[in-house]
Amino acid sequence: MRTRQVLTEGWRIKQLETDRPDVVALAGEATAPDEAWLPMRMPAQVHDVLLAHGLIPDPRLGRNAAECAWVGEKDWVYTGSFRSPDPSDGPVFLRFGGLDTLAAAWVNGVPIGRFDNMFREWRVDVRDHLAPPGEDNRLLLVFSSPAHLVNEVQQPPEHAGKIARHKYLRKAANDFNSYLGARPHFIKVGIYHDIVLDVPDRAWIEDVCVRSELSPHQASARVHVEVEAAGVPAVLRWAFKDASGQEVAHGTADTSAGGFTVEVERPQLWWPWTHGTPHLYTLEMELVIAGEVLDSRRMSVGLREVRAVLDDAATGEKRFRFEINGRLIFLQGANWVPVEGMTHCWDSARARHLLGLAEHGRMNLLRVWGGGYVPPEEFYDECDRRGILLWQDFMFEYGMHPSGEPAFDDNCRAEAEGIVRRLRNHPCILLWCGGNENYMGWDYDIGGEPAIGRDLFEAIIPEVCSRLDPTRLYHRSSPYGGRVPNWPLEGDWHDYTWRGFSHESSVPLFISEGGRASAMSLSSMRRFLDEDDLWPEGYDPAIRTPGEPAWPPMWQYRSVDNSWIKVGPIEEFCDPETSEELIRVLGTAHGEYLRGTVERYRRGVPDGSPDGNRNCGGYMAWRHNDAWPILYYSLVDYYLEPKIPYYFLRRAFTPVLLSFEETIDRLALWVVNDSIETVSGPLTLRRVSFNGEVRGELTMEVEVPPGQSKRCLDTVELGMILYDEFLHATFAGQQATHLLKGERYLRLPRAELRAQAAGGAIELSTDVFARQIAFEVEAAIGFVFEDNYFDMAPGETRTITVVHPVGAHAVDGWQVRVGAVNADPIRIALQG
Repeated sequence: MRTRQVLTEGWRIKQLETDRPDVVALAGEATAPDEAWLPMRMPAQVHDVLLAHGLIPDPRLGRNAAECAWVGEKDWVYTGSFRSPDPSDGPVFLRFGGLDTLAAAWVNGVPIGRFDNMFREWRVDVRDHLAPPGEDNRLLLVFSSPAHLVNEVQQPPEHAGKIARHKYLRKAANDFNSYLGARPHFIKVGIYHDIVLDVPDRAWIEDVCVRSELSPHQASARVHVEVEAAGVPAVLRWAFKDASGQEVAHGTADTSAGGFTVEVERPQLWWPWTHGTPHLYTLEMELVIAGEVLDSRRMSVGLREVRAVLDDAATGEKRFRFEINGRLIFLQGANWVPVEGMTHCWDSARARHLLGLAEHGRMNLLRVWGGGYVPPEEFYDECDRRGILLWQDFMFEYGMHPSGEPAFDDNCRAEAEGIVRRLRNHPCILLWCGGNENYMGWDYDIGGEPAIGRDLFEAIIPEVCSRLDPTRLYHRSSPYGGRVPNWPLEGDWHDYTWRGFSHESSVPLFISEGGRASAMSLSSMRRFLDEDDLWPEGYDPAIRTPGEPAWPPMWQYRSVDNSWIKVGPIEEFCDPETSEELIRVLGTAHGEYLRGTVERYRRGVPDGSPDGNRNCGGYMAWRHNDAWPILYYSLVDYYLEPKIPYYFLRRAFTPVLLSFEETIDRLALWVVNDSIETVSGPLTLRRVSFNGEVRGELTMEVEVPPGQSKRCLDTVELGMILYDEFLHATFAGQQATHLLKGERYLRLPRAELRAQAAGGAIELSTDVFARQIAFEVEAAIGFVFEDNYFDMAPGETRTITVVHPVGAHAVDGWQVRVGAVNADPIRIALQG
């Protein structure tokens, strides 16, 4: 039987003083290591090991990342040992799952390979270089400095000034800059995923490809399974089971047949969780010779059909929408960036928690962003199980790359092949995308059509996708389409409206990056900034010089260049005087921007246009999470605390949405239905004073089918709405409020809040309009509420549950501060 051993124990690393090490001498040293050899457990990158041994400061705090920049400028050696396996008739593979990035390997002093791509899995047959069975083998891996290679790149003249030097190296692009949060950069080195000793026998399974097709009315499904086997001929024995473990079909096939087909009657389909259950079948396979099982494979299979709708059948207009199992679905979510910035090693607990927050945020789509790295298999398994679709970028970041160099092209082709083979069986994969802002980056920085690098996105990657996974859409880059690469009315669009005016962008076809910048909570800020940096004595955030950031210098240092011009409409709020007030203003402005744009996108037509033909197919915020503690676009901060805009976006993603459309001439109320059922009933709209006096009311019966939006009520009959009033709408268990002026102009009465704990929830009421109810758990970070940072109508009562008490097994005893803009805070102790 095939065996796999993950090599985790007994490893050490050491800094090298030369780029031409004596491997024999190093191997000798490693057998009796001195204190220069640092013990470690794999996988771990160099920064991880140095931090664990107290040899570098925590790079996540203050300006410490700059003190760690030297690590990427040095060469390092890893060493470990493993015992030779029992004799077998097959190869003995060493599989390197994640080598970052320039590495050379030796087994027992014999060179076995050189590697130069962190996005590839490398496999080497070391059978002929091993010690006798049961004896130890010495494995050495020398990592060369990525910084040195980049500095030594000799660019051809036509690339100078057009392609950054680090793009010649297949390594995460944002290791070389401060975009994710570490200044001046954080160039990582080392092993970030498992090294596995893989020992098959005389026959083994190399690869499996599963494709399903549904009958026209989904009454049956056909599952095509292609199996690539190696070694001597064998028999494949298989079984196909449903989610309960009940066998649906079974059979056998010779490996020479290349696979088999499974017929499934009345299939249970895989759906995005917002529209159904993500049913998963199980495929079990065994490779057998003369009754002996030599290899096996067990995998989940989701039966679903995805169709990209790129044109409107009725009008011929461009679209960028997706049908899942025959149903048009509005896709909503965010961009996924690396879960940790200090290392590329995967953190399962952080990833699972972030996926939970995505679900709580009503997201059915995440984009694996091309500026990071490809997550491990367990991430995709989780998304399969949870019913979260994935827009999968290849790891080619901003601008063009040096395609046309044969070695580079071959490396990229092998990289793409490995990624497609590894991920194509996951039902969660929505589409393949060539990279992030490649054509747009060229257009913004240089202008015109790219003169370099187009073959990568127009020939190499699409050929791989069409050959290995022809059923999925390949999208050239994000964004891409139309008269310029970032054109809102063709393909997908990135929200760069902070730069200036963006034509035709009120309702783009598909928004794959949208948002604004804001700060994290005060408790999170205090975890990486000291009090002097957080709010220098006497600091005044007033804006007196155009373009000057109105936040402390260290806030800008722990952000992205030019981030101040990316904040939301802060001019609508009172001028802050403290760090806490500035955090609230930035977060609320961010949230209001998301609410306003996403509601318009979901209505689907420019303001004032006729309803009935939704143009927009989906929205993804930039971005879901942070890799470092940083003030920027994220919905969830580095410490896994949802920021203020997270809750605004969650409300904007509610399946049945009440949305106000305000133009110079018109104020109308819409109903948007992205649930799976028709919604109907009385729609009521009231004009209410902040003190609770109802000054006008409209009611009508409304019915909205699934997937449609409808302009329902015009407020003209309510008369002129004043600055001390608001609009309050209710329908089908949903409600919405609308303010006519920015917060700084509102004449709000003082509200009296009443709150009490009730079994893991908070019961809350107010006598008058309460502006922005906010829950904060004191002395804790990461509590997640059913809702937060919301307005309450006069006399309203709500019960808000505590969804995720991070770091606590129960909520009992935690102190919650309940406040509002126009109310004194109160404190209660949670129960349950």
